[in-house]
Amino acid sequence: MRRILLVFTSLLIFSCGKEDSYGIKGTATGFEDGTSLYLQELGENNKRIAIDTAVVNAGSFTFTKPTADGTGIQILSAQGINGQLLIVKDKAPLTVTLYKDSINASLVMGSKENELFNTYTNTSRQKNQKKADLLQKMRQAQAQTDGVMVTEFSNQIKVLDEKFVTDKKQVLDTNPNSMVAIMALSDLINAKVLKVEETEAYYNGLGSSIQESPIGGSIKRYIAQQKSQRAAAQLASIGNKAPLFSAQTPEGKELSLTETLGKYTIIDFWASWCRPCRMENPNVVRVYNKYHDKGLNIISVSLDRPGQKERWIKAIEKDQMDWYHVSNLKFWQDPIPRSYGVRAIPATFLLDETGTIIAKDLRGPALEAKMAELLGES
Repeated sequence: MRRILLVFTSLLIFSCGKEDSYGIKGTATGFEDGTSLYLQELGENNKRIAIDTAVVNAGSFTFTKPTADGTGIQILSAQGINGQLLIVKDKAPLTVTLYKDSINASLVMGSKENELFNTYTNTSRQKNQKKADLLQKMRQAQAQTDGVMVTEFSNQIKVLDEKFVTDKKQVLDTNPNSMVAIMALSDLINAKVLKVEETEAYYNGLGSSIQESPIGGSIKRYIAQQKSQRAAAQLASIGNKAPLFSAQTPEGKELSLTETLGKYTIIDFWASWCRPCRMENPNVVRVYNKYHDKGLNIISVSLDRPGQKERWIKAIEKDQMDWYHVSNLKFWQDPIPRSYGVRAIPATFLLDETGTIIAKDLRGPALEAKMAELLGES
């Protein structure tokens, strides 16, 4: 699945207080006078909302507009400079020391949350660097065919990965009312180490203001999506009827699954941008050409992006996929793969003549062997 959350490594974070609103001021180390600095707020679906602009003058800057109520993330960036600094909205006066050569490692002072965050991010940086060093050493050992050292480095990486999970969970357990907990939960989600039930339990344990922040909303939607996909995957399991659908063909006509059913039918989820799909296509073409006259049909459902219909059509022609095709051109937002619980492509479902799913994700020799079993070799 594509990431739905910002990666929080090297972010600066503060809590909401009860004082009157203040702007953000600071020094800009290494910046030329006249450089514009931008303050934005991270809204729903990671949309950036402009808040204020400041200009570096004599090495200093001030954002004059007050911080809005509520809990959330603000983004400080600089004209013509890569990198960004994320700051949790805070009514306390905040002072930033902004570094041109490393904006995301800049210093922010003014709240206890900052100390907590600095501890978190510094520890994360050290562990990330240690893991990167071990990965490099392991690759060198692999190049030298040194199996003993490959195993040693691999074991050390495994220990680091286990500690990564333990540490993040501890942050969640001890800081439920802090935005740093959202950071830890996001890191765990992006590392794909939590089951959806565990993710939901941690989310439910967060303070209400943290849950209601835009990032908290993203996690809530992620949980709902994961549960929906799992339910769909259970419905689209072997022995069940394939979920019905219809969509536009390359010619712009509506085509339903029911209209494409043969003695056996393959539903093939793919996309023109998917390299593994394109690599598998010659095998599917070979199987189709061999067994179509005996009753094999194929309907390919493309997850191509909006506005890329021509790319989809050209890929069909180039790969010689001479069968049924449909697409809503909605990328991963397409309701058809969602109704089948598809999380990665290529993905295939083999149906019998009644539309019942009898096999899933057959590729390469396995697909050809299954069709030979069902329709005969000759």
